[in-house]
Amino acid sequence: MRPRAGILLVASPKLIEPNFARSVVFLLEHGEHGTLGFIINRPRIGPLSDIWDDAPSGLAGCIAAAEGGPVEPGKGLLVHASPSITGAQEMALGCAVGGDFEAIAKRYEDGCDDTGPRLFLGHSGWEHGQLDSEVEQGAWILREGKRNLLLDNAPPLGLWEMLVAGRLGGLPDPSVN
Repeated sequence: MRPRAGILLVASPKLIEPNFARSVVFLLEHGEHGTLGFIINRPRIGPLSDIWDDAPSGLAGCIAAAEGGPVEPGKGLLVHASPSITGAQEMALGCAVGGDFEAIAKRYEDGCDDTGPRLFLGHSGWEHGQLDSEVEQGAWILREGKRNLLLDNAPPLGLWEMLVAGRLGGLPDPSVN
């Protein structure tokens, strides 16, 4: 498996660099211009209105923010699964980033749902070839990604451990034969 949009990067246990230790990064872009992803297992507690002064009223009370990575941590990127929103930039697995403020406000006037949104503060990025080199050195374990993991405002406790062990859904019930 190689890095590509839609893949999860799971920090290997030997990756101790503080920005990425025990992190799970969802890749939205990977190509000749570099790689863009978001750390998905570092949610922030508190409503969006605490960090987004102009949050649309339907989203103001949602607890939907996360630390996305060490690059531009003061800049928020809104990720959602509504790529038809005017101005949204379509990404991997039917996800999109941003869009027209009024269109976002209208789409999410009833609050967050299974299409998001999720506000990532900062992002994770690599120059062309940099991530491939890190994978070859064993810094990252690659796993298939699912859109619901990117948009889940409350990622499962122990997500990193489950992914390192290669079991996303937990252990099977031993009583089932």
